[in-house]
Amino acid sequence: MKIALCYPSLLPGEKPNYGLPPMGILYIAAELQLAGHSVSIVDSDIEGLTAQETAERILESEPDLVGFSIMTPQVPCCLQTCHILKHMRPDLPIVIGGAHIASTLDDIFTQSRDFDFVVNGEGEVTMLEVCAKIKDGTLPDCLDWVGGVMYRDSTGTVRINPPRPFFKELDELAPIDYSLVDVFKYKIPTLPGPPVVGLMITRGCPFKCTYCDAPTTTGRKIRYHSPKRAVDDIVRLNKQFGVRGFSFRDSTFTASKKWTREFCERLIDSGVKIAWRCNTRVDCVTEELLMLMKKSGCHTINFGVESGHPEILARIKKNVEIDRIYDAHKWTRKAGIRTYTTFLVGSPGETDETIRETIEVAKRARPSMAMFFVTIGYPGTEMYREAVDEGLIEQGWWNNQRWDKDVNSAFEKRWGWSADAGSLEIKGFDSQGWQRRATKEFYLRPRFIWDTMIFVLKNPYFLRHAIVLSKEILPLHKLRLPWKKSPINEDQKVYSRCPEAATWDYAKRDDLPELKITSSGAVKRSSEEIKIPKDIPPVTLQDSGLLQLRMAETQSD
Repeated sequence: MKIALCYPSLLPGEKPNYGLPPMGILYIAAELQLAGHSVSIVDSDIEGLTAQETAERILESEPDLVGFSIMTPQVPCCLQTCHILKHMRPDLPIVIGGAHIASTLDDIFTQSRDFDFVVNGEGEVTMLEVCAKIKDGTLPDCLDWVGGVMYRDSTGTVRINPPRPFFKELDELAPIDYSLVDVFKYKIPTLPGPPVVGLMITRGCPFKCTYCDAPTTTGRKIRYHSPKRAVDDIVRLNKQFGVRGFSFRDSTFTASKKWTREFCERLIDSGVKIAWRCNTRVDCVTEELLMLMKKSGCHTINFGVESGHPEILARIKKNVEIDRIYDAHKWTRKAGIRTYTTFLVGSPGETDETIRETIEVAKRARPSMAMFFVTIGYPGTEMYREAVDEGLIEQGWWNNQRWDKDVNSAFEKRWGWSADAGSLEIKGFDSQGWQRRATKEFYLRPRFIWDTMIFVLKNPYFLRHAIVLSKEILPLHKLRLPWKKSPINEDQKVYSRCPEAATWDYAKRDDLPELKITSSGAVKRSSEEIKIPKDIPPVTLQDSGLLQLRMAETQSD
């Protein structure tokens, strides 16, 4: 079969200069290729394609099946593209998967009829089985009892097949084939490149943070590639494409210190010279471990701190001590590793007092970069359910997503500066105003300017990014004088920008008509209950059957 996999645009028509490859569809593509299928990938987001352009690019490969992988903000563009594809090729089977489906289950069927079925959960085995069924049968009947699939039957009734267990052995998965994309389109300022590529070395997260959907989408139990397999993949990509920058996309990379130590030691022994970045928590590192990570090439760590106030940390179940925040940043700085630390603005219970304390903690911790996000209640999270119950957000807000270019820039929309759909509306608290004040106060400090100058002197590659990013970090024509406080709960005139969203800068396209983002057939659901998992069942792990499916596909060919 010819299969086209697509990662839709987050903001159609807005082309980013920085970004990372779409990991989900690359892993699925690797399995499909190994089974003998012909696969093409369209990354609409990195190219800033509109829905029409995306559909045309997909059809160029004359596919027998089209698959989309989506996060919640990509729903509008995905459904627009499905609508166009069904108009151009009504008989073309379309499947949608990704984190949004795992978090909302069959909700997307209320928005559109322009797709044929969806995949819930990890898609590698499911897509292999689906392709085998489609070759020998007719949609939708051939999907009966395929685990992890939801579809409309011939009567129009939505059928929900039993979920598929999570993979037990990640080493069974085929290595990513980065030749399916143009790796030199992917780069981020915090790592040398291009190219900069991503790897998922683990899946799952055991922590209970209320704002995160990882337990829903990847499970509460962490599953690992072996350190040997992880290092083999890194060495292969380094030799094949000259990749020096690797971004590990795991939720909590250092959750197992034993695994991390073995990985770092193997990476050092391999002799490969790379710079890598990972995500973790401040309570999952030690001074000794950080020194070893640095020796193996760790360049940047993203610490998810989220708040500097104990009450807010307890409310969002981010159970860390404030002193541990300071210790982890001190140890990381001593090891020579850069820190990119994230904070939430407007979590449940947030007040002017709690956010002021968060800003002070951010300054005192002294991360290399910080990002202050307006808190969003994403589906599949405990925070979403809590916020709906308390009337802080609209149930099913993603069904009515909009982007008004006159209100928020592409930069602001992508990086969570927009207090719009999905953001918690806390009475008396201006999330967007505080987000901008926090960003300005952090980045206009002499200490930050000094630290950044030292980094640029030691890492000249960053200079070319700094020139471009400075327009986002410090747009002087929009900044108030630093000793004048920007107003909160008023129209904002301060638009300072953060450098690690420094990972995105948008090049405007003049060849596009007026942009309109709407979901095809989107409906507003006010009273109907949305079937979102309320209790995450215990994780069941079993042999995936992946090897048997591959063998069956190969023999049938």
